Parts: sequence; C-alpha cells; structure tokens
Amino acid sequence: MRAPSYAGLNCSIARALAVLGDSWALLVLRDALGGVRSFEGFMRSLGIARNTLTDRLRHLVEEGMLTQVDVGKRGTRFEYVPTQKAKEFQVPLMAIMQWGDRWVSGPGNEPAVAFDRKSDLAIAPITMRSSSGRAVSPDELMYKPGRGASKTTRDYLLAKNKRASAGET
Repeated sequence: MRAPSYAGLNCSIARALAVLGDSWALLVLRDALGGVRSFEGFMRSLGIARNTLTDRLRHLVEEGMLTQVDVGKRGTRFEYVPTQKAKEFQVPLMAIMQWGDRWVSGPGNEPAVAFDRKSDLAIAPITMRSSSGRAVSPDELMYKPGRGASKTTRDYLLAKNKRASAGET
C-alpha cells in the first residue's frame, strides 16, 4: 500500500488513518478481532480480491496490528493474529459500528449487536466523557494544542477556538 499523502500531517487522526490504511484494512481488522485467522477465512468473509487482501494483510503486519504466524511447512501457510495494538482498536471500531447502527442501518435494524461475554448484557453506547466522567456533547467539545503540536497546529487551534468563542463556525 502506498502511504497516504496525509500521513505527515500534525494530526493523530491522519496518522492513525495512515496506520489503518483503508476501509478494507478496517474490515480485515474487524474479522481478525472476531477470530478469523487464515487468508482463506478472510477471503470467505470479505469477498475481497486476493491481491487486495495480500496487500492489506502485509500492511497491517508492517504496522504492528497483526502478527503473521507460520502454521504450515516452511512458510506455506500463515495465520494472522491481532496484536495488543489491534485489540485496543476495538473501541474505535465499536464506535464506528454504533454510529452505523444509528445513522445508516437505523435503530432496530442492527446487523449485529455486541454483548459482554461475562454478563451477557449489550455494550452501552460509547460516549465522550470529561476526566470527571461527565458526558460531553459534540457541541461542548474543543481542542487545545498538545505537547506534539506543531506551530501550524497551535495557530490553527487558537484561531478555531477564537471563532468558536465568538459564535462563528
């Protein structure tokens, strides 16, 4: 996979997207986190072209999201196992799924519903919360420069916050 042109932006979302790749890579991760391990299993589940799947698996291994484990004789068969880095991506995947359930499939038309194995209760909607635990709505959200912010990012956020304070969008 070619590195996206936005990979060098001073933005964690852009950098994360460069690691993740594209929508096929997200679906490969979804399946890997759901227990699919073999190339053939991904092919069956996704209906993806062999060359595209090969490329996405290679990319996800290079980015440390999957580990390639040789289970054949001298490199003839591999399984793809999610790393801790991939397992922690389950939260954003769940947020995407819940957003799709609400805005794309529509309530009551969810293709799959996530449950906690231990309690057998459905997973609650993911909500943004402040450090105090208070739910924060999108209208209450603002950004401040972090330690890794470039001068461009700092200037952008300063101007954005001034506009927001003045009631502009």
